Amino acid sequence: MTALIITESYFGNTAAIGDAIAQALADSGVLTVEAFGVADAPASLPAGAQLLILAAPTHDYSLPCRRTRAQARRRAGHRDGDFGLREWIAAAQSAPDVKVVTVDTAFNSGFLPSSAAKTAARLMSRAGFADVQRGATFCVADSTGPLDDGELIRARAWATSLAAGLRSLAGRRPAAGGRVDARYNRQRGPVNEAGAAAGASTDAAG
Repeated sequence: MTALIITESYFGNTAAIGDAIAQALADSGVLTVEAFGVADAPASLPAGAQLLILAAPTHDYSLPCRRTRAQARRRAGHRDGDFGLREWIAAAQSAPDVKVVTVDTAFNSGFLPSSAAKTAARLMSRAGFADVQRGATFCVADSTGPLDDGELIRARAWATSLAAGLRSLAGRRPAAGGRVDARYNRQRGPVNEAGAAAGASTDAAG
């Protein structure tokens, strides 16, 4: 099984969640895990891909958009990059046989009427992906982070549970020593961690 993880992040929090998920999937027996920052992610999923995980920070109860992304880049000190998961989804070629799971980070301020993960799941369904599931929300302490205590542990546990379910459905036994192929460029804009838009108390520290 091949799993791809695509992350949009500005302050390191969402990227840290993506890294934790990638490693847990590999350790649980997913044979190959390829992790991309969104700026470097392929628009066409490779042959053999069976699982796609999309991770983004919640901005204004939704996926980052051009306005909130510009605010986050300024706060994080990034000048380049105006391409995020919203744009990646719009350009992606549908793959009905690929299972899609969306996750996000969000400022833990109570009830969220919507989130980046919910928006991403809706857009992926509209793009022609047939098996789309909204996954977990991981909490940050403030709009630029850090992650709440225990969230990386929770991310690993969530990914381990996801991998176990996939193995059960496929009738697979765990494979030892899964591999993570991380292709982040941590010096460029959105690849450099998720962040919240300035002044938006519901945004996640990406």
